[in-house]
Amino acid sequence: MDSCATCRNLEPLPGLSGGFITGGTGYDLQNSAPTCELCSILWEGLGAFCLDSPGTVQWMALLQAEDSFRLNYKYKESPVEKEWIGLHFYTKDSRDPLSNIFLPSNDLEPDTSSEKYISQMKDWVNACDNGHDTCKRNLSNNYLPTRVLDVSREPYQIFLHEPGKSDRGPYIALSHCWGGVVPIMTRTETLGKFKKGIPIESFPKTFQDAIFITRQLQCRYLWIDSLCIVQDSAEDWRDEASRMANVYGNAYITILATASLDSRGGLFHQHDPLDAKHVIKRTTEKGEAIIVEVRPALEHEPYFASSPYGLESSVQAPLLERSWCYQEYLLAPRVLSFTQWEMLWLCLTKRLCNCGEYNESTREIVASSDIKARFDEQLRGTSSPDKLYRLWQDIVEPYLQKGLTYDGDRLPALAGIAHLFSERGLGRYVNGLWEPTLVPDLFWSINSAFGDYHGIVAKRSTDQAIPSWSWAAVSGSFYYPPFTRVFKGIEVLDISYEPMISNPLAEICAKAITIRGNLVQVLAWGGEENAAHHRRRCRVPGMREAKEHYWHVDVAPEVSCSADNPMDAYIFGGRAGPALVLHRVEGTASTYRRLGTIEEWSKPDESYPQTIRLV
Repeated sequence: MDSCATCRNLEPLPGLSGGFITGGTGYDLQNSAPTCELCSILWEGLGAFCLDSPGTVQWMALLQAEDSFRLNYKYKESPVEKEWIGLHFYTKDSRDPLSNIFLPSNDLEPDTSSEKYISQMKDWVNACDNGHDTCKRNLSNNYLPTRVLDVSREPYQIFLHEPGKSDRGPYIALSHCWGGVVPIMTRTETLGKFKKGIPIESFPKTFQDAIFITRQLQCRYLWIDSLCIVQDSAEDWRDEASRMANVYGNAYITILATASLDSRGGLFHQHDPLDAKHVIKRTTEKGEAIIVEVRPALEHEPYFASSPYGLESSVQAPLLERSWCYQEYLLAPRVLSFTQWEMLWLCLTKRLCNCGEYNESTREIVASSDIKARFDEQLRGTSSPDKLYRLWQDIVEPYLQKGLTYDGDRLPALAGIAHLFSERGLGRYVNGLWEPTLVPDLFWSINSAFGDYHGIVAKRSTDQAIPSWSWAAVSGSFYYPPFTRVFKGIEVLDISYEPMISNPLAEICAKAITIRGNLVQVLAWGGEENAAHHRRRCRVPGMREAKEHYWHVDVAPEVSCSADNPMDAYIFGGRAGPALVLHRVEGTASTYRRLGTIEEWSKPDESYPQTIRLV
């Protein structure tokens, strides 16, 4: 094959190229296609899916030793300039002349409820049941939640069932987006009625599909939150919310309705067959048939990380944006995720998918790079407190990027996970922080670079009961300080714990802390020109040639003023290093609320340790 300057014969670059081969514009491929077979294949595949001026797009070819070939493209004038759209080029047979470039892979089914996909799903579960020793050791049929749905008693009636002491599992749990009001919920007045039977047609599509999957996997019981928790009983909701670690942690399988916006969306999705595959046919000089197929390139890592970032904007995955569902995903030992194009299987041993990019021969999970694998390994096995603390931080950071219908759920929606960490020795839980590491925990900071890139807007909770020093008081893109930072000169003297708290993991258990460190009054300003940005300035008043310092406000609109009309603020920290930026509560002498953080701060010689109260 002659060398082609446009596609470089799709030969990977040596060294750490990240799989990049080459790139250009669509017109480059079009012009090269008459004389280069590989360019003609790429051009035809691009034209089959990029229907709007394919010649004008930018593209790049990617190929790594263990991965499939893909062509990414984006429009030069796209309003979302950072977004690339991926196409997967593949063959169906290793005997194809181009199978060394376009590795064999599976077709996508236009209907994700196809017999092929359902059969694959059953094979995954059977293989795990019978061949994964780690998974078998962590499965238990001895637990049933307070209520479950019996889906096997009659074909067209579902029964709300309260298990007796002798009843055993297994059961399947559903994780789904409510998307507002769920059409059917258990209330005090319907509890008795639902025990006598619910017509299956009364259930919304997502619930009906979950019943179908439960039956396909030959399980008798299904757990759905809106039906297995009495929704108008605060006491029942509080009791059941405290059991989430057990409900999802003991489920035979947890079903994720990943691509459904609400309970009416269903688990399965249908597509136009032309959107699922395009077939390219060529013939070699020897007369051998070349068949290359093209389909949308599917991302998998964002699903495994339970994060919407990394998915194309056209991909529907609302479940990845919800706080409650993040906890449910991490707690579940085995997961079936129903995405827009395929099902994904995650257990303690394997990651699998219908498209075949993850299969039984795919290398084992690398726990250090996978948040769920780390969670499963460290929470179900043995781990040092330092590793657990770092894992907790890495769980909280993406958690704060996710949405809640009610701000007051910020702590309850993570309480099941907090319970497991508490049992493993992280100490007493203090509104999302931990008492033994409370000083470094106070220095969580805005991650403005990540937030700006992804359009994440930091907001203050509407729940006024949450103290400003807890990350539960905000939502957005935040991060913890590096684990190696040392905070000298700061001491927590007292934590004002609230009496009569029934569930300190899910409720505000402390309203204030008394803390001692260096406090310096400053003048702060910024945000008057662009209130969305988080960077602000400050300086110590009354000092000759006072140096200006940059700091970051937690919630941008809370500080918006000019240098000519600055606001009073206070820097609180140790002898050096990160510090908190505070605002004194009006009418008090030493009570402060948090405004933000300053990354590096050295106390002025004139400052001295003071004791303050943080609320």
